[in-house]
Amino acid sequence: MKILLVTEFFPSGKELRFSGGVEARTFFIAKGLAKKNKVIVLASRTSGTPKKEFIQGFTVFRVGPKRNYTASAGHALSRLLFIKNAIKLGKSLDVQIVDGSNYIAHFIAKNIANYKKIPAVAWYPDVWLNDWIKNAGLYGIFGELLERLNLVRGFDAYIAISKNTADKLRKFSKKAVHVVYCGVDKKEFLANYTKFKDPTIVSVSRLTKYKNLNTLILAFAHLLTKVKNAKLIIIGTGPEQKNLKDQIKALNISSKVKIFANLPRDELISLYKSAHVFSLPSLVEGFGIATVEAAIAGLPYVNSDIPVLREITKNGKGGYLVDSDNPLDFSQKLQLLLNNSNLYKKKSLELRTLADSYNWYDVVLQTENVYKSLLSKNSPLRKMDSLYSKVFSIC
Repeated sequence: MKILLVTEFFPSGKELRFSGGVEARTFFIAKGLAKKNKVIVLASRTSGTPKKEFIQGFTVFRVGPKRNYTASAGHALSRLLFIKNAIKLGKSLDVQIVDGSNYIAHFIAKNIANYKKIPAVAWYPDVWLNDWIKNAGLYGIFGELLERLNLVRGFDAYIAISKNTADKLRKFSKKAVHVVYCGVDKKEFLANYTKFKDPTIVSVSRLTKYKNLNTLILAFAHLLTKVKNAKLIIIGTGPEQKNLKDQIKALNISSKVKIFANLPRDELISLYKSAHVFSLPSLVEGFGIATVEAAIAGLPYVNSDIPVLREITKNGKGGYLVDSDNPLDFSQKLQLLLNNSNLYKKKSLELRTLADSYNWYDVVLQTENVYKSLLSKNSPLRKMDSLYSKVFSIC
């Protein structure tokens, strides 16, 4: 197959720095599919990345003006230019099927598919209809309109990242929705690392309001009254960075908290393996791939009790799910895991089973099967068979 994957952001192969689960999924899917297929990734340009790059068996084209990851209205123009340039290049590529990975990539993928008369797939990390402004502020108006337009135009197939996302999507589309989870690559996590001397909590997340990191920071400030040598590491970038740093300073815990930008893959994995507990306090998640990565690294977690995190953790195996608006509950569960070695071991054992449920090999295979089914339906022979059937039914 000749496959085109459209995504808004994509890392350079020299230093894999994922800004989120969408990038991770696109990378690992491209890598897996490229073993038997021709794969092209079409993405926007970001600082330090080449316009064309060959990575792990697939080709990446980056178009439009240079830009950084953001969800703000100020970057609407750069997004529009990316859309224009991506559609133009996509129309010239020799591909049989196109897959878009978010609301902007959906629009691009659909336009390319219509022009080339090939199947279009919409991969859905989450559905934000009616919630865009709440989740993204003023910029949400653009997101709301574009996502509605995409759904009205329709796709040949939808792939949802979770059952929770699939249920939302089925309210707006009558087309078949396939559920394909994200995965992990166990080989990445084989190396052993020495645990940090001080009990350390790690959170891997975009720095946005809906990720709710202010709750984790409040919880950590309270935890320090019980576990005085605890440390907190937050990994990610986003528009809330200044506000979070101001909150940390106001709580007088700056010496105990570190915020790192998106790290190269090997450094991120070493932090997972060296830390003691993972935490994700999000109000909204499509899947929460960082939780699964933490699980394979052996980190019990304290996460928000929201539907998708209940789904992917199988109702809290390997950690705790707590009220996202209750910092005290977060603090108490973090303290339990850090102070009770028997409980910690029990939760760590549960994580082994949980992590076995997610791997990129299965994800690639399931995705490939969706593509094959569409190409089979779209083949000239199949179209001719359908025409014959209609003719004979009339006769």
